[in-house]
Amino acid sequence: MASKIKFFILIVLLLLTSIKALTQTDSTQINKDAALNIYIDCNWCDESYFKQNLTIVNYVRDRKVADVHIIITEMETGSGGIEYAIQFIGQNRFSLLNDTLTFSLPADYTDDEERKTQLKHIKLGLVPYILKTPFAIKLDLSIEDDDEIHEEEDKWNHWVMELEGSGWFNGDKTYSNNNFRGGFSVRKVTEDIKFESEIRMNYRRSLFWFYEGDSLESTTSSLTSGYGVYNVFVKSIGKHWGVGGFLNGKSGTYQNLDFQLKVKPALEYNIYKYSEATNKQLRFLYSIGYIYRDYSDTTIYNKLKESLFQHSLSINFNYVQKWGSVEGSIYASEYLHDLSLFHAGIYGGGRIRLFKGLSFRFWGGVEFPRDQIGIIKSETSTEEILLRQFEMETNYSFWGNVGLSYTIGSIYNNVVNPRFDN
Repeated sequence: MASKIKFFILIVLLLLTSIKALTQTDSTQINKDAALNIYIDCNWCDESYFKQNLTIVNYVRDRKVADVHIIITEMETGSGGIEYAIQFIGQNRFSLLNDTLTFSLPADYTDDEERKTQLKHIKLGLVPYILKTPFAIKLDLSIEDDDEIHEEEDKWNHWVMELEGSGWFNGDKTYSNNNFRGGFSVRKVTEDIKFESEIRMNYRRSLFWFYEGDSLESTTSSLTSGYGVYNVFVKSIGKHWGVGGFLNGKSGTYQNLDFQLKVKPALEYNIYKYSEATNKQLRFLYSIGYIYRDYSDTTIYNKLKESLFQHSLSINFNYVQKWGSVEGSIYASEYLHDLSLFHAGIYGGGRIRLFKGLSFRFWGGVEFPRDQIGIIKSETSTEEILLRQFEMETNYSFWGNVGLSYTIGSIYNNVVNPRFDN
């Protein structure tokens, strides 16, 4: 009898364990199905960090199956930091629920501080959506009380200065290359004005050794260097206009310039409001002004110095939406004494999602530099041509790349496993 009771108790325990396991499995499935599906549209974000620290949502690979499409864009602030705009676009059952959060980070933030702040704002933006899911019970509200909130005084009055420099080198038995770049900038950016001043310099020296067997036959070298001083001032006029100008100076061995001075007042109109610049821009920028050039060597027009007048127009476009993004520019300039001396070009690109799993990427540009008035008149050697020491005459230049990507499989992408990552 005792053995039968023990056997009965064992059967009951096994049944209870099985029922508990089945219940846990079903609960997990229900939780996964009921969780919010999000698609993060940001190529440079640390999505692995987001997945590890925000686990009550499902990360999906296809924007069309997402409940919330999150688009993250950025623009540089006047202090050298970054202003982020995070769009929350509701889809399916949340199609009427949309929002945008903006915030700025200082230039000295580390990558870890940036991703933590990004995730904080993603969590805040997802609250209205999560409230409509079973995971709402996991939410809690915490507000830091401050009896005296005041704006911190800016002792620098929006002025920012930056000093930078970099150098790199590479080589082998037959080749050596040394490069250096440096710069200093100062800027002040407010809602009303924008002033930027920058000094840049570059130096590049390459050495080549030619061997016949183990014997050194000859040596040749290439040297290019230059510097530039660039200044821009803009005064805001309303929500669509800006007026100001450029004051630039530069020197460069490649351009055959001992010195160039350029003074050009400018006017810009943006069809969209400047406050919407992170999502869409269509700007028309026109400038006209004076250019003085002092050449290192006689040009093909028999000039060592000359004064010129030039006008320029550029149309700049940028558009970011949930189907992808496109951007581009059309630009042209002419010398007023001879309109046949012009420079025109166009470049553009973007990434477009054609349909589920398939994305198309494209970038490219073409230029028509018909204003090469500074080309050296004297003969250039074959070595100088091959080493690109001086600007060469050309009617056009171009570049481009295209690509397709197609992904199929599980729509969920919640797991992070960094093992063996290179």
